[in-house]
Amino acid sequence: MAITIRNQKTEELIRKIGRRTGEGPSAVVRRLAEREAGINDNPKPVAPEIVKMRMQRLEELRLKHTHPDDPKLSWDEIEQEMDSIFGDDLDLPRKPRG
Repeated sequence: MAITIRNQKTEELIRKIGRRTGEGPSAVVRRLAEREAGINDNPKPVAPEIVKMRMQRLEELRLKHTHPDDPKLSWDEIEQEMDSIFGDDLDLPRKPRG
């Protein structure tokens, strides 16, 4: 049985995603439905050139928005700060402190 989308905003969103990803409407709906259902837990790997571009952009943003007086915290200090803000309920794997 075919599904007809009768909501114009939803249809526009599907087409917008399809233009961005190069997929047709059915492929967009299927991919998003599989993700929501937890079926497609192995996403396609990101191309190395895309990773490199994104990492460069992140570095540019870090340099642009880092205050020169920001403290240089160790990872343990960052974890302690996160725990003080959010509690220890993030359920992140912890390495033994020593």
